Amino acid sequence: MKILFDETFTSNDGKQRSRNIWYGYADISVEGMYGKSIKLTEDFMDQLCDIIKKDLSTNKGNAPTETNWYFYGSAVTQDAIGDNIRPTIMVREKAGMFITNFNISDHDFAVNIDAILLFKANLEKRLSSH
Repeated sequence: MKILFDETFTSNDGKQRSRNIWYGYADISVEGMYGKSIKLTEDFMDQLCDIIKKDLSTNKGNAPTETNWYFYGSAVTQDAIGDNIRPTIMVREKAGMFITNFNISDHDFAVNIDAILLFKANLEKRLSSH
């Protein structure tokens, strides 16, 4: 993965600081019988956790009130009406709590939703334990 942007935004009243970090080209797609689909492995979870822990360790000084990560997949898939979908994993840390969300194609929803939900739950649990 390659870092694309790392930006911090402060609210007008100065009370909220949101750090947003975008990473590109995560290798999480595999070719399947009906097209590309997302493949989430333990090694990939390790990589995400390492990146997030490293990024959080650089939040010294004027620390943000929340940090958001956007991990874009390296490949795109078409949905049923022809739109291109790039799998994206988003993670937010706020007050030591982690929330993850996935943008996926309808194909990934049909064939991978159980694995995606399990990965999501395990990632949140693992991040919260650090």
